[in-house]
Amino acid sequence: MIKMYFNSMEYTSILQRDITPFKQLAIFLFFMVIVEMIFAFPYRNNLTEPSLFAWEVSFTVLLLFAVSNSILSLASKDHNRYWLTSLISYVVLAFFGGLLADFISGVSMDEAGHFRWLYLVFTFGYLVLLTIVSSMRKIIEIAQRQDDRLRGES
Repeated sequence: MIKMYFNSMEYTSILQRDITPFKQLAIFLFFMVIVEMIFAFPYRNNLTEPSLFAWEVSFTVLLLFAVSNSILSLASKDHNRYWLTSLISYVVLAFFGGLLADFISGVSMDEAGHFRWLYLVFTFGYLVLLTIVSSMRKIIEIAQRQDDRLRGES
């Protein structure tokens, strides 16, 4: 039964699937909560000193979201809508990641040191990465149209 199901499925690359930023947000939020809860047990039960591990996990997930979201933007059909939902998803992930890290570690962002600057650096890097990927897509579309014109197909 299962083999029949998988044999009947048509394989498509993940780069060809239109995965919305909100679905990506849900996946990355779930992953962040699971990882932080697993590793937060010793810290919440006073078995060790509070650490910045929760902050590191939050920023790691934020960086992974930025990279994967930028790459998956290639498959989007409406770029303006994708950009808007991507930015909203990024802000939501950054906000909840910060709240969760603050709650789990017991260390605020001000006490955590350099993490405030990481928000600025990651956000700027994310915007640059989205712009680069969008520019690459536009260049490829122009080249394809030019190629079609040279072949006399359009």
